[in-house]
Amino acid sequence: MELAHARALIAIGETGSFNKAGERLHLSPPAIFAQIHQLEAELGEKLYERAGRKLVLTPAGRLMIEYSRRMILVHDEAIGAVKELSGAQGGSLYLGCGPHISVSIVPHLLRAFVSQHPNVELRLITGNDDTLFEDLYGGKVDLILMNLPVEGTGLVQDPLWRYELVFVVPPGDPAADLGTVTAAELSSRPFILYQRSVVIESAIRQFCVAVGFEPRVVMQNDQADSIKELVKLGLGISLLPLWSVSDDVRRGSLKIVRLDNRQLFSVTGLLYRRTSHVPMPVRALVEVAHQWKTWLPRADDVLEIGSRSGLRSEPRP
Repeated sequence: MELAHARALIAIGETGSFNKAGERLHLSPPAIFAQIHQLEAELGEKLYERAGRKLVLTPAGRLMIEYSRRMILVHDEAIGAVKELSGAQGGSLYLGCGPHISVSIVPHLLRAFVSQHPNVELRLITGNDDTLFEDLYGGKVDLILMNLPVEGTGLVQDPLWRYELVFVVPPGDPAADLGTVTAAELSSRPFILYQRSVVIESAIRQFCVAVGFEPRVVMQNDQADSIKELVKLGLGISLLPLWSVSDDVRRGSLKIVRLDNRQLFSVTGLLYRRTSHVPMPVRALVEVAHQWKTWLPRADDVLEIGSRSGLRSEPRP
């Protein structure tokens, strides 16, 4: 089995077509067919079958595509390690993250990284958590910035910072003036939450159940900005990261309410593959992220609720 066979099989599995696989790899469809045929002859197994006009991998094909991805990852890792021996400081880095993080956090992190490592070609890939996991295991992204912890093997989970999630309501909401709410009151309120494919969504639901109510979810979205706008329009309330709503609270377009002195905290960090050699661009981003995390807004020691002005940014004594 050669790298060309591995790349051809991955392209067939992801595109379902000899033509599209050829376009991706800049080869003719007959060349792709020949590579797959050679691999089938070596294995003695059929790797694909036709389902109408689409090519679908057989069980043997699905098994081999995982080994193919690992084969290419090891190859790329070896090439990168040898280049580092010669003092190369460039390379490429693919960072994955969810839409809610890509808007509020990632731009600042990337600016800090680019200023220190201008020779690294940086790409940002956004998607839901399930897709990002597939991309990480498949080698399409090098790291993911997301909520931790997660279930998975062969991964490094590097926590960066801890932040609070807060209940937010529109300014005219009856609970806004009180500043507090009970679990019984929340049980009857319509909630707008993240989609189930977002890791943080399960933590939110578990917290609600732990404090005594099941959220009545009327809408779901994977972007905090969209959820905030729906809350502002009075279509429901939500539980969102404080860093994503702090500016809205300062402007008075959202209000934060507390739940009987119960708080929910979460951790965001970097997730990347555990390998014998971590590529230089990955190590560099991890280092920059740890430098940068010391001045991230954190609910437990930077931002606190003011009795009238919403939020103030002085550190707690």
